Order: sequence, then structure tokens, then C-alpha cells
Amino acid sequence: MLRKKKCGGDCDSCRRGCGEHCSPNVKPRTEYGSDLEEIRKLGNYLSERYTARSLIDEISRVYDPNYLAFFGISGATESYLTHFNDSLGLHIAREDIRKMAEKIVERGDITF
Repeated sequence: MLRKKKCGGDCDSCRRGCGEHCSPNVKPRTEYGSDLEEIRKLGNYLSERYTARSLIDEISRVYDPNYLAFFGISGATESYLTHFNDSLGLHIAREDIRKMAEKIVERGDITF
């Protein structure tokens, strides 16, 4: 349940707190503001369905060869992860998704 503050924000995602029975949300976050728990949710979702190699193969099948030639496999992976981020209702920053995509492509590591 979201409680509204005078400032119009919701108390459950506020990082400052407004003082009137609302405490700030101090969950661990990345340098770009993404909640680490949401990054773990996306990582768990992907690792249940794919290995790093099978994810890259799936991305290669889904995207047009011209798209892959222009953006590269890292850019296509970033786009694919953004799709999962949006469809799962997560709020992960674009920069964190970019880092995740690079980690998958460069190191073959799907755990976050």
C-alpha cells in the first residue's frame, strides 16, 4: 500500500522521508539508483531460463542482422534486458542494464 506525502511522492520509495510517520527507504542501491533487490530479481529470472550462451543465441535469433551489425551484440543484449525490465515492472537504471549486458557478453556471466 502506497502512502502519499504532502510533497506528492509515495512514502514507500522515498529516500529522504518527510517527517510525518514516514521513514526514508534505505535499501541498498547502485551508484545509478537501482535497487539491488530488483537487479537480483532480473538476474534470477534470466538464470532460470537461460545460460549466458543461450541468451546470446536467443538475442541473435530475435534481432535483425542489420540491427546486430549497427548496435553489436552488447547493444542488442541491452535492448533485450530493457524489455525484460519493463515487462517485469522493475525500475533498473539504463546504465545498470548496460553494465549487465556488457557482463553477459564479455564474461559470459549471467549472475548479478
